[in-house]
Amino acid sequence: MRNMETMRRFAILLICGFACAAMMAQSSDKRIRYDKESDLKGITMEPRLLSMHENYDPMDYGTWPSYEAPGTVGRNDGSRVDRTVLWCTKKATYMFCIYKLHWDSMYFQDSSNEYIRDTKTGKKYYIQEHIGAPLDVTYWIKGHAGDYIYSVSVFPPLPKTCTHIDIGQDTHPETVPGTTGWSRPETLTNIPVSELQAHQHLITKQLYTK
Repeated sequence: MRNMETMRRFAILLICGFACAAMMAQSSDKRIRYDKESDLKGITMEPRLLSMHENYDPMDYGTWPSYEAPGTVGRNDGSRVDRTVLWCTKKATYMFCIYKLHWDSMYFQDSSNEYIRDTKTGKKYYIQEHIGAPLDVTYWIKGHAGDYIYSVSVFPPLPKTCTHIDIGQDTHPETVPGTTGWSRPETLTNIPVSELQAHQHLITKQLYTK
């Protein structure tokens, strides 16, 4: 009888242990992991300014500033999610977006109404800075057709409880005469933050600097 009681207690303790482990795992799934600011050293590089027109006109592509990409990364023809990388630190959120240069010169713009939205709460965290180029200004990036480059946008820090996000922007720029127009990607919704953090190797392991 004493052995039976000991086995019963052991079984209860074992079940409780599994339950606690499951609860801890579930709890950790509801919180994001913060990255270190030091991990960003050497990869948040600014594109090099090549030319700047004194009379910038957003509707005249001949007046847009021109930059050279500071480096390239490995080939990535995946979806927009597959080409998005996050570093979440306590000070800021860094979003890396990988692009393919289809021509030796391609134009880009980072709008001040771009946001990361907490899927659960609906709160938007708007872009604070685009590293190396001003917001709301269309600019050229010069390189070699077929290269894969990336841009870095800085957003406010996300709270620990923000585990799933939407990525989008409130408005899109107008089409400029003489250009092919802007692609208008759909808003990304309900993307796990951990999934985008897991893409960090796309930058750290495949970066080729100039």
